[in-house]
Amino acid sequence: MSRRSLRLFFCGLAALLPVACAAPTSLDGPAAVASDAATTRVPIVYGSQRPLVELVFTGADGRERRVLAWVNMGAPTAVLSKNLYRELGIGAGRDLAFRIGEIGITVPAASVTDGPGELDGRDLFDLLFAPRRVEAILPASVLRRFTIVLDPAARTLTLAPPGTLKPTGVPIPIRVDPATGIATVEARAGETVLPLVLDAGAPYTWLRGTAVAGLLRLHPEWHRADGAVGHSNLAMADLGLERDGTLVRLPDLALGDLVLPAVGALGTGPMLGRVGDALVGEMFWDLWQRPAPIPVAGWLGGNVLSDFRLTIDYAAGQSTWQRQRPADPHDLDGIGLTLVRSGDDYTVGRVAERTGEPLVAGVEPGDRLVAVDGRPLRGAAPEVAWDALRGRPGTIRRLDLERDGRPVQMEAPVMPF
Repeated sequence: MSRRSLRLFFCGLAALLPVACAAPTSLDGPAAVASDAATTRVPIVYGSQRPLVELVFTGADGRERRVLAWVNMGAPTAVLSKNLYRELGIGAGRDLAFRIGEIGITVPAASVTDGPGELDGRDLFDLLFAPRRVEAILPASVLRRFTIVLDPAARTLTLAPPGTLKPTGVPIPIRVDPATGIATVEARAGETVLPLVLDAGAPYTWLRGTAVAGLLRLHPEWHRADGAVGHSNLAMADLGLERDGTLVRLPDLALGDLVLPAVGALGTGPMLGRVGDALVGEMFWDLWQRPAPIPVAGWLGGNVLSDFRLTIDYAAGQSTWQRQRPADPHDLDGIGLTLVRSGDDYTVGRVAERTGEPLVAGVEPGDRLVAVDGRPLRGAAPEVAWDALRGRPGTIRRLDLERDGRPVQMEAPVMPF
């Protein structure tokens, strides 16, 4: 792979798993809240288990354009689809102007990324969200200008001036990068301290593979499987990160006085193979953490954050956690397959294993998953595929597969993770 191809690959991968590749530009200068609205609350919809909000952009001709944007707390810069970037004249130096609810925001053109990148020739917005159309990322560098409230139960996002809200719940200090807005929290699993990025925009918690390997040396009983399954298979890309990842269940993850029970996490597999990663380190994480205020062990994703009404006061370096629902230790229970999304189809990247034994007999990597219990998957959104494979342990699912152009049908049990 050439140096240019490698850079494009990692830029695309970074947008996929939630960070932007362009170097961030501070928003303290040209960017500003443009309206007099003090507080706004907007509805959230979910696509592929990621929170989306509507933004209203103003084009060069003065017309308004309403688009869905991914609320990505791990992204340092605003990202637009290539078509929207050109339609709004950003490449010609026109600053990005948009509204979220009643608040107007301006972002300097130099701080806006042109397109989310591609993986295997597919636009990453399309790869992650199709058939839903998503055209922008609302990044941490914009969110940090406010106190925000993510309320999954009400499905709302609130933006308010810093220091104006009085949230209830457990206060947890955070560290915020002053330019990118990316926020980290110190977590503790057993004896191990894990600095983690807060990112409700990621469906599941991911950790460095080396961090998980260290945890398992101390607590081998935390191991659940090898290979990403369910929502931990959040990229659905043919990458070692997921295919060779390690699933763990942390009995307790402590954030100060707040104890999170039964937290599932994927320790990512080697990006460049075991030899490559041994030589150059965990390249994905080393690149991904650059906009963070400190070196991190991973991110805390939606499997945890969606249980809470989360208030983040970026200026005060404070988060407040109000639990809305109990933790779900069965959030990954399902058929043990690591899926790859290829065009409109889902193929098997790996059959998950436990103690070296495959959890689904008869299925092979490269098989196309056509349907589950008669439910067709071609052209379906990722959440449809995840939901089709989920279930109560012991339930039998019928899998319709295609192997070398031939139909194959078999039954597989739902496994606990």
